[in-house]
Amino acid sequence: MVTVYLLFPILYAGLLKWLKHGWLQSNTPDSTKVSEKSVTVLLPFRNESQNLEAVFQSILRLNHRPLQVIFVDDHSTDEGRELLARYTRKNQDLDLQFLILVSQGIGKKAAIETGINHASGELILTTDADCLLPEDWVEVFLQSFASESVQLVAGPVISREKENFLQQFQQIEWASILAVTRLGFQLKSPIMCSAANLAYRKNAFFSVNGYEDNRHHLSGDDEFLLKKIVQKFGEDSCIYHKNNIVLTKAEKSWNRLLSQRSRWASKWNLHKGDIPHVGFTMVPFLVQLIFISSWGLLLQGWLGLVLFLYIWGMKIAFEMGTLGAILNHFGLKQSFSAYLGSSFLHPFYVIAVGVKALFGKFEWKGRKSS
Repeated sequence: MVTVYLLFPILYAGLLKWLKHGWLQSNTPDSTKVSEKSVTVLLPFRNESQNLEAVFQSILRLNHRPLQVIFVDDHSTDEGRELLARYTRKNQDLDLQFLILVSQGIGKKAAIETGINHASGELILTTDADCLLPEDWVEVFLQSFASESVQLVAGPVISREKENFLQQFQQIEWASILAVTRLGFQLKSPIMCSAANLAYRKNAFFSVNGYEDNRHHLSGDDEFLLKKIVQKFGEDSCIYHKNNIVLTKAEKSWNRLLSQRSRWASKWNLHKGDIPHVGFTMVPFLVQLIFISSWGLLLQGWLGLVLFLYIWGMKIAFEMGTLGAILNHFGLKQSFSAYLGSSFLHPFYVIAVGVKALFGKFEWKGRKSS
């Protein structure tokens, strides 16, 4: 067992260095050409009245024109739709076409399908109501679609607040999500992306029959679509643009964070035939179990204490190096105490998310999992 604890941190450090190396690789397109395809920005929302003004102003600041923007109300119980109608009346622009629709079904997937059925754009760009978009968001995506073989482009999402430890923890965790996401694209076997920062050809969506076969699942509007497009159009049809970042709001409580992450993780058993996906899902879970088990070394005398400090010292140092490089790429910095606390808490957090995803119930926008 001592040998395992001696070798494990070295393997873990090697994995983190691999992730860091992959992240630092260039992400510039081979060509400076920009696609001339028409664009529709699609934003489904449910009970987001407190966020809609900020994202609306973010859309107004987008450089690209002309632009169609479709908001789809997923049967909100607040005044969000009325607020949007007020915003659009005050911001008339001949080069901006706003549509405010009510979803023809229940759930985010139905809202997206409703929007796509009314979209005039050849390219669909999706985001969420709690996000802020960079001014060149559309242009960067258009550059990626200059190649006709590209059917889908994903971009990074990260929380923007970092005033307290909960927010700092989320930002650091997002960095780890981004690292794994980009690695999947680099290995030509992408396993996830975020609909908060996603672009795809409308024809590609219809070619794979949209969300057919997975509409029943509460989440996965991004992940399932990604897998279907890769399967139909090939491994080079989907790319990841690490520089086109979208900022989202951090969750306000640990309970909300666990509920959100367990909802994301609950899709793992729907990919049983996808060996890379199952591996990417199970390996982190097993790694965290080893870290948690190492606390038992503190009961083994001075040798156990040395091993414990060695394991956790390696963990903290290499996580700071890798995740810090990703955050620095976006001009975000975290304190040593934030990395220290996150490193110690993260294994227990991952296990809690896994257990909740397997056996628990979660709620999203007032809807409960089955």
